[in-house]
Amino acid sequence: MLDAALVLLKRIGTHAITTNRIAETAGVSIGSVYQYFPNKHSLFTALHERHVDLVSEVIHQKLRASAESSLEELIEYLIDGMIEAHAVDPELSELLQSEVPHRADGTVDFAMRFQEPFRAALAPHVRRFGRKIDLDTRAFVVANLVDALGHAVVLRRPRGLSLAKARAEACKAMLAYLVS
Repeated sequence: MLDAALVLLKRIGTHAITTNRIAETAGVSIGSVYQYFPNKHSLFTALHERHVDLVSEVIHQKLRASAESSLEELIEYLIDGMIEAHAVDPELSELLQSEVPHRADGTVDFAMRFQEPFRAALAPHVRRFGRKIDLDTRAFVVANLVDALGHAVVLRRPRGLSLAKARAEACKAMLAYLVS
């Protein structure tokens, strides 16, 4: 049913999606749809959660891979994770970001999910952060920067700005914040 909803999302957009269309596209009865999703908004929430779970899996892999890395490499791994997760299907990523309503249904934002893992990843590098070290704040800001800049690099960069250049600038901005 979620895959059918994605097909419809790409084809007709959120406003034209109905539970009947989802059932028809999925080849199931409307009752089956309602068995799992009381309304289309709960289905949108599930779509968003599935996407965030995929992104989370990629970011956790990058965090494990960067465990012994320098701060610069850690930031590159994180941005690369966002690029990897969103470049597979940028159209879908953009639709999930911009059109699929999910916030009101209680999904947990990316930045909130990664507050603690980013804090742990940044901890070995605190000596580079200057005099005032508030690791919780740094982790909060980095999680939000990874989310915002990672999406922007893949989904909102202007024509003429290559993926490589956008990636490099995102990494530079994050490092400038961390070591300021």
